[in-house]
This record gives sequence, structure tokens and C-alpha cells, in this order.
Amino acid sequence: MGNVHQALKMQHDAQRRRALAPEYDSVRRDFDLVLADEMEREAQDLLTPQRQLQTGLGGEFVPPVEHDLPGLESVLKEPDLLNLGASIQRSDLIERAGVLELGIETAQDTGASSAIEKMVSHQLAAGHKRAMELLAQSAQSKDPDVAIKMARASARLMDAFSRSALTLQRLQGSGGQTIQVQYVQVNGQAMVGQVGGEGKNMQNREYADTHQVRKSIGGRPPTTGDRTRKAIAQRRADRDLLSKVKMIKDIG
Repeated sequence: MGNVHQALKMQHDAQRRRALAPEYDSVRRDFDLVLADEMEREAQDLLTPQRQLQTGLGGEFVPPVEHDLPGLESVLKEPDLLNLGASIQRSDLIERAGVLELGIETAQDTGASSAIEKMVSHQLAAGHKRAMELLAQSAQSKDPDVAIKMARASARLMDAFSRSALTLQRLQGSGGQTIQVQYVQVNGQAMVGQVGGEGKNMQNREYADTHQVRKSIGGRPPTTGDRTRKAIAQRRADRDLLSKVKMIKDIG
């Protein structure tokens, strides 16, 4: 890591020297530019590994022996050690959060199998603990403003808990089926059909294709059209009445 820090510093100095190279002095400018190029080459040599790096578990690079990181090298090469180390890390984190028993029970009851499912289960446990603590503190607080703030923070944590639970459900492939219900009007009669999911109503679809189906506009409930027909008839009667009145005036 020391070489990386040194190389980055050299690259920064090279860029600065190149930007500040004076225009009025051609000799000094050429010297600064050549020196900047040399610094960048040395920095690139420091960043280039002496031999090709190997890729370990999770797509991470296995550190070379000269970096003196044998533990990390073993973990990235051995799947069992990786799983063990990750499990110890997760257990340590939920223990520090004060939800060791609750987190393990949540992961067990939800049937968490992958690493992400286990971490979401632990987050659920931690969020539940903190939300309930804030709710209890809100009830015990004598300051109304403080009580309201704690209650709001608890509500946000509960909302995050619910969204995390839905995320865990989707990860486990049990998100359920979404069914949309559409109302259509066929020759003045209302129909209800299922759209989406696995339970499509094929008979309604065939009937709608055979007949001219018109969806209700704006999502309003379907109507039979009686009011529209009555309004049109009334307007025609009004026009006829006005025409007769006009004819009477003309004759008079």
C-alpha cells in the first residue's frame, strides 16, 4: 500500500509540474515537461505488479506474497474459509448491534440461505429493536416535541422494516402474483376481466376480440349509456320545439 500512496503522490506532482510549466522560458518548460513524464513512468512502474495477479473468490484479487497478507490470501482461495470468515463477521456485527439472538432467530425462521438473505434478516432484527426502543422512549418522554420526534423516527424504521421484509420475500422468490382488474363495456353491458399474472381470463379476451370492446375512460365505472341516450333525445326535442316556435313567429 505504501507503493500505491507514493505512486499517486508522484502522479499528482507530475500533473502539477506540467500545468505550471512556464511559457516564457522554453528551456525550463522543456525540463519540467520531461521531468513530469519521468515521474509518471515511475509511478506507473510502482502501480504495475511484478507478476500477473490471480483472481480469487468474489472476483477479488489475491494479494501477492510480498504484501504479507497470508490470511486474506487463504480466505480468497478457500471457499470454506471464506464462508467461515463471513459468518463470523455477520455474527460479530449483530452482536455489536445488540441483536445476536434476535438476528439469528430471524434468519432461521425466514429460511435465509444466501449471504444477502442473512444480512437482510439481520437488518430486520436490528431495525425492529431500534424502532421498539424509540417507541418506548417516546411514550416515556415528558417533552412533547422529543416524544413526537422519537415516534416519527420509530415510524420511519418500521417503514424500512416493512420494505426490507418485502425485499427478502422477493429474494426468496415468493413475491406473490399481481392481478389487475379492468372494467370494460361491451354493448352496454359491464364485464370484469383479469389482466396480468398467470390467471388470465381467456374467455373474456376472446369475447372482447369478437365484439368491439371499449374501455371506460379515466378509470370510471362503466355505464349502460341510458343517461347519454336520454340527453341526446332531450336535445333533439328541444331543437324541434325551437324550430316550431320560430315557424310560428315567421307565420305571424
